[in-house]
Amino acid sequence: MLVPGYGSSIGSWFKKQYPKQNKTFDVFAIEADKAFHDEYKIKKKVQLLPYAAWGMGRIQPVKKSSSSLAGEVNLIQGFDFADWLKKSVRERDFVVMKMDVEGTEFDLIPRLIKTGAICLIDELFLECHYNRWQRCCPGQRSQKYNKTYNQCLQLFTSAQTKWVLVHQWW
Repeated sequence: MLVPGYGSSIGSWFKKQYPKQNKTFDVFAIEADKAFHDEYKIKKKVQLLPYAAWGMGRIQPVKKSSSSLAGEVNLIQGFDFADWLKKSVRERDFVVMKMDVEGTEFDLIPRLIKTGAICLIDELFLECHYNRWQRCCPGQRSQKYNKTYNQCLQLFTSAQTKWVLVHQWW
């Protein structure tokens, strides 16, 4: 699951919906934000992968640089989610995924399709981030994402054409 915080999806939703019929799941939480790591450390049967899933887009693996940046920068370690999925999951496994990657889905889903890793996912609950207006400052609104809702629908369709059951997550 690519989600922030145990309670946001795993505890409050996933554990109530799955497993069914005495089936158990291996639960992986991929979360780069250290603010959530302690929460996962105390949860049994949830394996934390403390990384950012990247798909050759906004989140990239960390590269060494000799230049210094002004201000504080938190570098987070990224990993190739498609590659990890292909190494960690078998075709016969039933894989349910909740994905909330703050706009990176537009890079990650195409990478999953390109690598064939999308075929390992049976059911995908996808939060798609598009150009809804976000509150910014008193009396103002700012556009947080540059994708349109139609582009989200196209992203859902692209995964569905690979026989993935896709649900829109709000």
